[in-house]
Amino acid sequence: MTVQMRRYRIKEGTREAFQKVFLEVIVPLRQATGFQVLGAYWIGEREFLWFVGHENFQEAEKAYYQHPERKKVDPSQFLEEIETRFVERLI
Repeated sequence: MTVQMRRYRIKEGTREAFQKVFLEVIVPLRQATGFQVLGAYWIGEREFLWFVGHENFQEAEKAYYQHPERKKVDPSQFLEEIETRFVERLI
């Protein structure tokens, strides 16, 4: 499985709105397109870290972003900074 780490710095005052979109839209859509959400964590008030995995990550990522429900939301409106990296499992 390919696993991606996604780290966000949330804009001041948008934590609740971001969290609602994440839990009600992003997570269900990721799961509907075959992703496993492996964990999501707050690191302080504005730092958010989560891990998502898929056996065929590139194809699934394309399907996810082309999904009609994903096109209805724009989580980037809550984000000040985004970092993504593929990670390799040690244990």
